[in-house]
Amino acid sequence: MRTRRLAILTSTATALAFVAIAAHPASADLNPSCSDADDWCEVEVEIPGGEGGGSGTDPGTGDGAEPPAGGGSGTETDALTDCTSSMLPDADAHPQAGPRPNDRSVLVIETCTTETGSSIQSAEWVELGADGQMQLSPELLAQRAVDRLVLLQPGIEASPETVQLVQLPTWLWVSATTWSVRTAQAAAGGLTATATATPVAVSWDMGDGSTVECDGRGTEWERGTDPEAASDCSHTYTRPSSEELPVSATVTWQVTWVVTDTGGAEVASGAEPDMSTTGQTAWPVLESQALVER
Repeated sequence: MRTRRLAILTSTATALAFVAIAAHPASADLNPSCSDADDWCEVEVEIPGGEGGGSGTDPGTGDGAEPPAGGGSGTETDALTDCTSSMLPDADAHPQAGPRPNDRSVLVIETCTTETGSSIQSAEWVELGADGQMQLSPELLAQRAVDRLVLLQPGIEASPETVQLVQLPTWLWVSATTWSVRTAQAAAGGLTATATATPVAVSWDMGDGSTVECDGRGTEWERGTDPEAASDCSHTYTRPSSEELPVSATVTWQVTWVVTDTGGAEVASGAEPDMSTTGQTAWPVLESQALVER
C-alpha cells in the first residue's frame, strides 16, 4: 500500500455498498436474493422436475465454507440450505402450475428451506417417460446447476487506498478472496450437472466519466514499486473533485457446464451467457503536494 503525508489535511469517509447483476437466458423467474447490504448474491430460478440433487445454494467452493466477504461490511443473504422434490401423480391443477397440461404430466412440488428456517415452495408440471420416470434433459439439469451458482461481489482494492491524488496513477485490483472460480452441481436420474463460473475481466467506472477495462483482476501494488508508475489496471485523475467520486467495479464471469453419467462419461456440455457482479465504493481526489513514504 502507498502512504503519503499530504500538505492538505483532510478527513474522508469511504462508503462501501454492493449490488449484483445476474444475467441469464430466457429464465422464467429471476429472483435475485440481493440487497445493497449483501456481500454475496445468489440467484435462484425454479426449474421443472429433478430430485433435489443437493443443496439449492451450495456456494461451490468444494470445502463447504461460506463465501468470503466482498470487501464491505455487508451481511449474507438468507440462502437456501436444502431442497427436496415430491411427485403428485393424481393432481389435476395447482395454483402456481395451473391445470394439468396432458395425461403424461405429473405435478412436482419442490420445497426449499432457508437458513432462517422458512420454506419456499414451487410447483411445475413434468412429463413422464415410457418407464414412468420424469424426463429431465441434460440441458435442463445443467440449467438447474447454473441457477445454483453463487457469485461473489468483487472486493475493491486500490493504491492509494482511500484518497486519490491528481496526476498520480491509482492502481486498481479485485481482492483475491473474491476472485475465484465458482462451481455448483445438480443431480437427477443418474446424471450430474456441474456448472462453473470463472471471473475473467473487470470494468471500472472511475466516477469522473472515465472507464478502465482490465483483463484479469488487476495488479496489487507492492513496496519498492515506483509510486509514479502506472499498472496494467490503473487510472490517473486529471482534476480534483469537489466531493467523493462514486467508483464501481463490474466483474465479468464466463459460465460453462458439463453433464456426466454415473460412470463419469460426458453426456453433454455447453456455455451460458456471461454473468456479472458489481462492487461500489467512493473516494475524493485531491490536488496536493505529496511526499511518498515507502
